[in-house]
Amino acid sequence: MLKKISVLALTGLLALPVSALAAAPTVQDLEQKMMEMTHNFNAQMQAMQKEISALKTKNADISKDVADVKSVAGTTGAADWTKKISLGGQVRLRGYDLQNVWNFDNSKDWDHWNVFRLKSSLKATVKATKDVTAVVQMTDQTYGEGVGVDSSGEGDNRDNKIFLDNAYINARNMFGLPVDLTLGRQNLIYGSGFVVLDGQSQFASTSIYFDGVKLRWHATKKTSVDLLYMKDQEGNRDNASNDDITLSGAYLISKQCSLIGKSEAYILNRNDEGKKKSIWMYGLRLSDKLANGIDYSAEGAIQRGDASATQGQDAYGYKLNAGYTFKNAAMTPRLYLGYAFMSGDDTSTTGDNEGWDVFYGGWPQFGDLLVWEYVNIGAGNALNGVYNYNKLSSTGGEAVYSNFGIATLGASVNLLKNLNANLSYSKVTFDKVAAGMSDDFGDYYQAKLKYKYNKQLSFSLYGAIMAPGDAFNATPKDNATELYWESDFRF
Repeated sequence: MLKKISVLALTGLLALPVSALAAAPTVQDLEQKMMEMTHNFNAQMQAMQKEISALKTKNADISKDVADVKSVAGTTGAADWTKKISLGGQVRLRGYDLQNVWNFDNSKDWDHWNVFRLKSSLKATVKATKDVTAVVQMTDQTYGEGVGVDSSGEGDNRDNKIFLDNAYINARNMFGLPVDLTLGRQNLIYGSGFVVLDGQSQFASTSIYFDGVKLRWHATKKTSVDLLYMKDQEGNRDNASNDDITLSGAYLISKQCSLIGKSEAYILNRNDEGKKKSIWMYGLRLSDKLANGIDYSAEGAIQRGDASATQGQDAYGYKLNAGYTFKNAAMTPRLYLGYAFMSGDDTSTTGDNEGWDVFYGGWPQFGDLLVWEYVNIGAGNALNGVYNYNKLSSTGGEAVYSNFGIATLGASVNLLKNLNANLSYSKVTFDKVAAGMSDDFGDYYQAKLKYKYNKQLSFSLYGAIMAPGDAFNATPKDNATELYWESDFRF
C-alpha cells in the first residue's frame, strides 16, 4: 500500500513541470505555478503521513488481537491448567514362590505357586481451587494365570482388567466452616489398619477402596472427627434384596495429647444385610514416638450387636507394639516387641458369638503367609480341620483374622545408607480350640531386605516360614513358605 502511494505522488510531481514548460509562461506565471506546486506537494505529503499513521495503528491493533487469541487459546491457559494437575502412580512387579499356603502338605502341589504379580496404577489429581480437589486413579493387576483372579470377569482383580480404583471429590471449608467433605470412591486408613484399611480384601489387596461419603470436622488445629457412611459391598439395586454391606460411624483423632502423644477413638458399625449381621465396635488407640528412641502403639476394641439372625456379638481384640531405636549406634538398630489378639468363639456355649469380626483389617498386616492361612476359601484350608474360625465371615475370599494371638520379637538395622534389614520371630496360638486339641498354631519366621535406590524406586527381597504347631498333629505338618523379590516404582 505504501509503495502504491509513493508512485502516485512522484508521477504527479513530475507531470507538473512538464505541463508548465509547454505553455511558455512568464516569470510571474512561473512563480504562481511554483507556489501551487509547493502547496499541492505539501498537501499530498500530509495525506501520505495520515495514511501511513492509520496503517500503523491498524497493524498494532491486529498484532494485539492475535496475541490475545494465542493467550486465551493456548499459552497462558495451558500453563494455568498444568499447575493445577499433578500425576502420580505405581508400577510394582513381584516374583513369588509360595508353598503350602493352605494345607501344610508338600505332596499337594495345587497350593505351590510360582508366579509373577504385576500391579500398576495411574493417579491424576486436579486442584481446581484452593479448597476443591478431584482425584481419579486407574489400576490393573495381573497375578499369574487364573490365580487370585475373579473368574466371573466382574471383579476388580481380574487379569488385564483396568478398573476405577479411586474417584472422589474433596471440598474444604464447607459453608465457611472448618469442615471437609469427601465424596466418591476412596481409601480409608486409620491407625495401623488393625480395624479399618481394606474394603476389598477378597481381591488380594489389589484395591482397598470404599464407595461413600466422609465428613471431617476440624474441631481444633490438632483434633478432627470423621463421620463415615461407606459401602463395602453393593448388592442388587432394589431395596428388597437386602444384600448390601455398609460401614458407618465416627472416628476421632487428636494428634497431640499431653503425656500421651496421638490418641484415636472410634464407634463403628458393620452392617451385613444378607447375613443379618450388625456389629458395633468401640475402640481406642494411643501412640507416640519419643525423642529418646522409644516408640509405642496400643489399640483395643470391643464388639457388640448382632452376629447373625440368631446370635449376638460379644468379642474383643487388641494390638500392642513397642520399640527402641539406638539412634547413636552404628547402623541405627531398632528392637521391637508386639502382641495382637482376636478372640475366638466358645463352641461350648449357645448364646453370643465371641469370635472377633475382622471388620476391615484383613490386609497383610502380619505378613502374606498368615493372610493366606486365614483366607475364607472353604474345605481346602488346613485351619478348617482344626477350628471353624470363619463361619460368620461376611464375604467369601476375605482374610478372616479371628481366634488367634500372635507374639512377635524383631529387630531392624540399616546395613548401608539405603539398605535396611528386618528379622522377626512370632509365636502364633489359637484362643479357642475343640476339646483335646492343642492351641499351638505354630512358629512364624520373617525376613526382609529393602534397598531404596532413590526417592521413587526401591527393591526388596522377602522370605517367610510358617512351621505348623501341635494343633495340626492330625494333619500333614510340612512347613508353609513364601519367597518373593520386588521392584517398586512410585511417582
